[in-house]
Amino acid sequence: MKRNWFWGIICILGAILIFGNLFGFLPFTFSLWKIAGTLICLSVIIDGIKERSFYSPLFGIAIIFYLFREDLGFEDISLWLLLLATWLLAWGLTSIIYPKTRHIEIEDIEYSTNSIINITSSFGEKVQYIQTNDLQYVTIDSKFSGLKLYFDQATIQNQATIEIDGNFTGIELYVPKEWNVQSHVRAFFGGVDEKGQPSSSGYPTLNITGRIHFGGIEIHYI
Repeated sequence: MKRNWFWGIICILGAILIFGNLFGFLPFTFSLWKIAGTLICLSVIIDGIKERSFYSPLFGIAIIFYLFREDLGFEDISLWLLLLATWLLAWGLTSIIYPKTRHIEIEDIEYSTNSIINITSSFGEKVQYIQTNDLQYVTIDSKFSGLKLYFDQATIQNQATIEIDGNFTGIELYVPKEWNVQSHVRAFFGGVDEKGQPSSSGYPTLNITGRIHFGGIEIHYI
């Protein structure tokens, strides 16, 4: 129920931005991609506030600032320097206010043997090896991180699904070349690339669904 309220508010804000743009009520000119980017950043900001994190809100604000840099008179600002300064600010505030409970993961390696797996990654590098004889469902929630998943020691009996919710992230999936991979991921300022040559006969099937914003997914056939 709370999640429905959350997305309801985001949709209402989107409607306000579109109406304001159509009728000239707002001081800035909004294109559709600016509106979409602003709404995505607002959702990231709200999630970060709920999690008491500095990273998500500050990065969300920085991206919104970059989207409207020309309207604000900062046409020549560098995106990468802006993100670097934002990261340093977030890290500094986190180190001062949450010196013991908040930290950045440098690298995290895990092994999973369940049929249903939930994976969460944020602000760091994570490697996970999937070792199961009956892979069925994998959920991925990745924000501001790099994630590598290895499925070369996993078996699909019939079909399995990977559902991705990614923001400002890079996800690499290493799958057996014999699998029939079907990608249905919705990408905004990102994409899905395939590396290697699959040799599937159509069975078993791995369905990849979900969404990714400001990031990319690489599927490696091994």
